[in-house]
Amino acid sequence: MNKYVVILTVVVTLSTSIAQAKLVSFSSSEPFTWSDSGAVITQAISTVIPVDVIMTAEADSTFTITSTTTNESGFTWIGYILTLAPADDVTFVPGTAGSTKFQTVVYPNPQRLEFWAPVPVEHGQVVTLQFDLSVPDGPPYTFSLTHNIIPEPATFALLGLGTAVLLAQRKR
Repeated sequence: MNKYVVILTVVVTLSTSIAQAKLVSFSSSEPFTWSDSGAVITQAISTVIPVDVIMTAEADSTFTITSTTTNESGFTWIGYILTLAPADDVTFVPGTAGSTKFQTVVYPNPQRLEFWAPVPVEHGQVVTLQFDLSVPDGPPYTFSLTHNIIPEPATFALLGLGTAVLLAQRKR
């Protein structure tokens, strides 16, 4: 089975607020650079495994995150879902999200942000997502930002049909 890879670049910048915003730590399994004012990471990830970025922030901060992803999965994407964990005080800021491809943005809850077509992301195309995260005043908070792509349903139907045909021929 081929391993499908997505190239993801995440740029984290801090917007100023009443308190001094500060990024305390930033971690990833791939090479990255960071300072207390922001971070840049480039990861190669499998499309079946969510991307986790773990950050610790302090002070009453708003982070503007720009995520640029190249679709190298072989599938057309019709959606992209971002989830924050654990589900406590760090939240997406409603009304701040946008995308170069996905025109519909949905905030089902404060820790989930969904981007949907009408403009799908074809294989080889690049999509940029931008959104704000709010970190409340208090102790440093550690949270994960998980990225999940949503492939076009027809792609899964074709893969399922192809698998069924191969299994039928194998039995003969």
